[in-house]
Amino acid sequence: MEEQAIVVETAKGVAWVEKARQTQCGGCRLRNGCGSAVLVKVLGARRNRIQVIDPLSVGVGDTVEIQLSSVALIRGSFVVYMMPLLGFFLGAILGKYVLSPILGGYAEALSTVFALLGLLLSVWFLRQFSRRIESDKRYHPVISNIVETNGEAAMAVYPS
Repeated sequence: MEEQAIVVETAKGVAWVEKARQTQCGGCRLRNGCGSAVLVKVLGARRNRIQVIDPLSVGVGDTVEIQLSSVALIRGSFVVYMMPLLGFFLGAILGKYVLSPILGGYAEALSTVFALLGLLLSVWFLRQFSRRIESDKRYHPVISNIVETNGEAAMAVYPS
């Protein structure tokens, strides 16, 4: 996955870039009557500030392409979205079908309690996963190309 962003700060080997969050409003016929479009008009476009690996020694104000491995994106998205759901549902099933017969009833109460415990356990797992991949370079975005250098077009130096 590649996106364009503007460099706002640099340091040795890393840069911080900002990118406006995009909505799909430009291609939608309902953009005048859509709640998302109204919110963007009222609140304005928010910008994300991201730290990226900088192998090209870019400067502040440069427009660059940042690249993230699609495997890392898919794996990270799966973990972030699916783990809480799996924890919640597995906890509910454990409470209702496994523990309820053993403890003699209270199926709904046990299902609710263990669903919430499963959700909390999955949130704890996500924190551990986040700490583990924090130092893994495969999950860090990289500047792959300088699109413009302070307003001047530039050529790609880093192979994709």
